[in-house]
Amino acid sequence: MQSDAHPDDWRPAAVDSPIDLVVDRELFQLEVRTGGECRYTWLSGPNPGYGFESFGLHVAWQSDDGLPPAPLPLPLPTIRDHRESIRDFLANINPETGYFG
Repeated sequence: MQSDAHPDDWRPAAVDSPIDLVVDRELFQLEVRTGGECRYTWLSGPNPGYGFESFGLHVAWQSDDGLPPAPLPLPLPTIRDHRESIRDFLANINPETGYFG
């Protein structure tokens, strides 16, 4: 399988989904959802529909006057970040079952 052509620094949004990513010769489909949540489906894996999800970043803050300041926009993960999440997932797959752990 050849590598996909998405640049490492691209930050895909929900409007860009679904996105195919090749990581370590495995094909995944990335779905970015509104709010930053992501679904990764392992298309080339042994178990159809298997994958994992990540949840958007949430920030808690407090100001001195008791009123919350305007939250700063949090950047979406880059393609590099998505690939790293997929590598972490693959590193924990049981080779005999094709499932996590």
